[in-house]
Amino acid sequence: MKGWGIIVALCLLVVGCSTKFIYNKLDWLAIRYMEDFVELNDEQETVVRDKIKQLMHWHTRSELPLYIDHLDELIALNPKNFSRKDLQQHRQKLQAHSNRLLVKLEPDILDLAKQLSDEQAEELMNNIRVRHTRYKKKYQDLSPDEIQSVYAEKLEENFEEWFGSLTDEQRQIIDQWSQEILITQPDWINHQIKMRIEINKLLEHRKDQAYFPQHLKQLLFEPQSYFSSAFMQKREYNQTISEKHFVRMVQSATHEQVEYYRSELKDWKEVVLSLR
Repeated sequence: MKGWGIIVALCLLVVGCSTKFIYNKLDWLAIRYMEDFVELNDEQETVVRDKIKQLMHWHTRSELPLYIDHLDELIALNPKNFSRKDLQQHRQKLQAHSNRLLVKLEPDILDLAKQLSDEQAEELMNNIRVRHTRYKKKYQDLSPDEIQSVYAEKLEENFEEWFGSLTDEQRQIIDQWSQEILITQPDWINHQIKMRIEINKLLEHRKDQAYFPQHLKQLLFEPQSYFSSAFMQKREYNQTISEKHFVRMVQSATHEQVEYYRSELKDWKEVVLSLR
C-alpha cells in the first residue's frame, strides 16, 4: 500500500485532537516516542527539544508548501486515467519528502547517538529486540492462507479509509492481490535479526568518526542495501504486483468514491494550511 502511503505520510499529524496543538507539541511527542526505546537524561531531553523546535521552523517554512502542492496534484488526479507511471511518480515524491527530512535529521541523530551511555545503548537494543519479538510472535504460527487473509484485510481497510464502501469488483481485486503477493514474513524476521546485529555494531562504534557517520548514512538512506538478494527479489516482485492492482483499484473508483477521496484530501489540505 505504498501508493496510499503517500496520503498517509502527508496526514500523520492528526490523531484525534487539535492538529495545531499536536504540531506545536512535537518536541514533547518526539521525546515520548524516543523513550519507548531509550530513557533520556535531562540534558539529552533539552537538546532534543531544541533540535525539534529548529526542525519545525524549517519544516513549516520549507516543507509544508511542498505538501500542499502535492495534495493539490492528488486532488486533481483523474482516476480513470491513473497509470503505473503516475503511481511511481507520486512514490518518488513521497520518498523525496522523506529524504529531505532525513537529511535534516541526520546530524542530530549523529550527535545524540554519540551522547548515549553504554547503559542507554543496551536499553535501546533490548527494546528493539522486544519489538522484533512481538512481530515474530504475531506471524510465526500463521499459515500462508491466514497471512494472505491478513494482507487482504489490511488492503481493504486502507482503501475504505479513502474510498468509503468498496464495490464487489474492488473486493475481488483485493482478493486476487492478496493471493498473488509473495509471503515475506519469514524474510522480515530474518532481516530484523540481521539489522539488530548491524545496529548493535553501529552503536559500539558510535564515537568512531571514521566508521559511525558513514554507516549511519547507509542505514538511513540505503536500507535496501541490507536486504538479502532473495528478499530483495520478493520485494521487487511484490511491488510489481501491488502497482498493477493498485492502478486497477484506482481506475475502478466510482463517482461517489472519487468525491469521497477528494473531500478527504481537501480536508487534509485545510489542516496543512492551518499549520503555516
